[in-house]
Amino acid sequence: MTWTKKQICGLVDLTSLNSFDSKNSVTSFLDTALEYQKQGFQVAAICLFPNFTELAAKKLKSSSIQLAVVAGNFPNSQGDLSTKLKECQLALNHGADEIDIVLNLGEFDDGNYDAVISEVKAFKALMPNKQLKVILETGYLKSPERIRKASELAIEGGADFIKTSTGKEFPGATIEAVEVMAKVIAENKEQGLVGLKISGGVRSYDDAIEYLNCVEKHLGLSFITPEYLRIGASSLVSNLIND
Repeated sequence: MTWTKKQICGLVDLTSLNSFDSKNSVTSFLDTALEYQKQGFQVAAICLFPNFTELAAKKLKSSSIQLAVVAGNFPNSQGDLSTKLKECQLALNHGADEIDIVLNLGEFDDGNYDAVISEVKAFKALMPNKQLKVILETGYLKSPERIRKASELAIEGGADFIKTSTGKEFPGATIEAVEVMAKVIAENKEQGLVGLKISGGVRSYDDAIEYLNCVEKHLGLSFITPEYLRIGASSLVSNLIND
C-alpha cells in the first residue's frame, strides 16, 4: 500500500524531550502541533516530560490529540520503584492519556525476569484505562534474542505498547529490531493485540515507509492505525510538510 504523508503524520507521537525544555518552549511546541492539525496534518499524540503534563493537558483539551508523558525516571528507569510510580501517578492525575516507561534493564541483564514483569505490572496497575508503553531500548539490547525476550516480558507484564527506544543514550530504532518485536506481537495476538511504537531516527517519508512495510508484513494492514502503531519523532512531521 502507498501511505500518504497525512496518514503517516496520524501515527506520530510528536516529541519534545530536551534538557532545555521550558514552559515557553513547550507552549510554542504545542502551538505548532495545533497548527499542523489545522493544516490537516494531525498527529496521534504529543510526548513530553512529566512536569509539562498539566500545561499540555489544558492546551490540548479541545483537540483530539492524545497526551503521552515519559515517566518512571525516564530515560534510565533507575531509582526506587515507589518514586517511579509516584511520578507516573502525578502525570496521570494531571491529565496524561498515555505513559511511556523504560523496562528495567538492570534486572533484565541479571536474569531477574520475574522482577521485570512485576515492575511492569505495577505501572499498569496505576492506569487500567490508560495506555502504557514500555520502552525496550533495543539499541542497548542489540541481539534479536535479547530483544525478543524483553518484548515477551513487557507483554507479560501488561504493556499496551512495546517501544524501541528512548532516543537518548543508545541507538534508536532499526528494521531488524522492529521485525523481532512485530513477530512477538503476532505470536501473542490471541492474548490481546499489543501496539508497537517505533522511536529514534525516523526522520523522512522514506524512513517511515520502510518501517510501515515491515510492520505490514508481519501484522497486516489493519494494524497500521494510531490505536496500534506509533512513530516517535521530533522532526518527521515538519519534514513531511516541507518536503
